Amino acid sequence: MEKRRWFLHIWIGLLTSLFILHFAVTAFYLTPDNALKTKWWKPLNQYMEPLFSQNWKLFAPNPVSQNKDLWVKVRIVTPEGKTKETGWKNITRPLFKKKQAERLSSEGRVIRYLHAGMRSFENKDTTEQKKGVWMLRRAASTAITNLYPNKKVRAIKIRIVTNTFPELKKRHQPDRSGPLHFKDTKWLDFSPTPSPVAKEWPS
Repeated sequence: MEKRRWFLHIWIGLLTSLFILHFAVTAFYLTPDNALKTKWWKPLNQYMEPLFSQNWKLFAPNPVSQNKDLWVKVRIVTPEGKTKETGWKNITRPLFKKKQAERLSSEGRVIRYLHAGMRSFENKDTTEQKKGVWMLRRAASTAITNLYPNKKVRAIKIRIVTNTFPELKKRHQPDRSGPLHFKDTKWLDFSPTPSPVAKEWPS
C-alpha cells in the first residue's frame, strides 16, 4: 500500500513538473522578440510547432494582417516656370505618431477619414472608386499645402502602400519585412479647398 502511494506521489510530481516546464516554454515562446529568444528560436519552434502553436483567433477571429500608408508625389512649378516632380512622401506617418503621443488628439478623425477614402478607392465599384479618389485628393492636397506652403503645386499623385505582415510562422520577424503592394491614382488636379476633417491635418 505504501509502495503504491509512493509511486502515485512520484507520478503526480512528474506530471506537475512537466506541466510547469511546458507552460514555462510556452510563455517564453510568446514573449516579444529579444536576443535570448532569437538564440533559442530553433528548438523553441521545433517544440511548439505544429502541435502547440499559439494564435489569437479565439480572441480576434480577423486579426490585423496589414498596414496601409498614403504616399503623395507632387508636380511643383519652379520660379523659372518649369515643372519639377518631387519624390514620394509618406503623409500618414505624422498623423499616426501624433495620435500615439496624444491619444485624445483630433488626428483620429483624420485617420478614419483617410481609411474610408482608401477603402472606397480600392473598391471594385467604380462609383466608390471615384468617391475614394475625391476624398483622398482633398485630404492629400491639404497635407501638401501644409508641407509646401510657399510652393506653386500643379498636380498631385497618390499611392496607397499596403504592408502585409509576415505569416504566423514568421511572426518573430518585424512587420516591415512583409511584402509591399502599391495602388496609384493618375495625376490629379491640386485641390487646396480641404474638407472639414482634413483641415485638422498637422503642419
